[in-house]
Amino acid sequence: MPPALARFSDRAAIMSALALLIAAGAARTRPELARATGLARSTITAAIHRLAAFGLVGSTGLGAKPGRGRPPELLMLNPRAGVVAVMDLTPHHVRNALVGMDQQLLVTNRWRFDLAAGPESTLAFAGGQLAAMLEELGNSSGRLRAIVVSMPGPVDTKRGVAVRPPIMPGWDGYPVTDSLAERFGCACLADNDANLIALAEARVLPPDQCPLLLVKVGTGIGGGLITSTGALHHGADGAACDIGHLRVPGVEDVICSCGNVGCIEAVASAEAITAKLRAARGDPDLTQADAEALARAGDPIATRLIRDAADKLGETIAALVHMYNPARVVLTGPLTAASDDLLAGVRSVVYFRALPLATRNLTLAHSAIGGLSGIVGGAVLGIEHVLSPEAFAEALARPTRPQAASGADA
Repeated sequence: MPPALARFSDRAAIMSALALLIAAGAARTRPELARATGLARSTITAAIHRLAAFGLVGSTGLGAKPGRGRPPELLMLNPRAGVVAVMDLTPHHVRNALVGMDQQLLVTNRWRFDLAAGPESTLAFAGGQLAAMLEELGNSSGRLRAIVVSMPGPVDTKRGVAVRPPIMPGWDGYPVTDSLAERFGCACLADNDANLIALAEARVLPPDQCPLLLVKVGTGIGGGLITSTGALHHGADGAACDIGHLRVPGVEDVICSCGNVGCIEAVASAEAITAKLRAARGDPDLTQADAEALARAGDPIATRLIRDAADKLGETIAALVHMYNPARVVLTGPLTAASDDLLAGVRSVVYFRALPLATRNLTLAHSAIGGLSGIVGGAVLGIEHVLSPEAFAEALARPTRPQAASGADA
């Protein structure tokens, strides 16, 4: 779902609007673009020529003939227009992916790596692996246009830095995007992992499923909110929907990784459930992966702990439902994939606690994408940035002329 078409006062805005419509599949011919935007055919033709000159838009042939007259040309984003890289950082893994501007996943790899090693070591490793992936891909898909970094903590998206992330020691204020942009010579963006997952979910679901609230239950608990217009809501400083640190009544003695007490993350995250499972089974070496396996096997202790966590999480989500009135709440994370008990427990509490007006059309569901949702969200953010009015304005202001079908940066 492309952004609302609000202004066509300059060439960059027109190029962006048309490119986003083509990318979303919402309009693939000049007549369809004219109906969607209200622009004159001559204006659309001139903008399409500029997009083609930047190597971004190409033709896939002719569409069905609409009665009399010549059949319309079908437009698409050029598969050789370049790639977007997604660097998905989790507490214990690094995953890189390369996605074409035509939204096709080209390659993805995942490695075991602990973010506690610090930003310099982590980005050196992840950047080295990304460079190797780009070299292996060669020139078959054009140049690298943007890098999107997903981080499991609060992110100042304007500065491209993590802000006091509880589960990322040593990352506070480190210039993540600046360091990668300098190394790779392209635009670099960073965002919270739950925000990117929310963006992915919203883009694959019908528009009537927004507003959409995403709740990720992992090592921590995070949230992402997509507005009714399909936009990601960051708030004033990028701290919107950092729901893991909302306080839960009755657990004031539990200390959270953020330093506060009683946070929902401290009692209902996958790590909190795993810690309780370690104590209950007397196994100090039990990992989150072990907890997932026990949940999948229907272990009674694991099931009971997950249901207890679901009760507390459901209370928090019920309050958020009243605050945001979403059309859909998506629950994701490894434990939700391993067992239906978490979703079922949350669903029962939310429908019981929230008022009928807020729940009569509400859907609570698992992820529609699954394990690749963070990659999909990062690709969406990167591609939409490359196709933004700001990116086109910068490209049009350059003294050099664009090279036709070369994949030159836009």
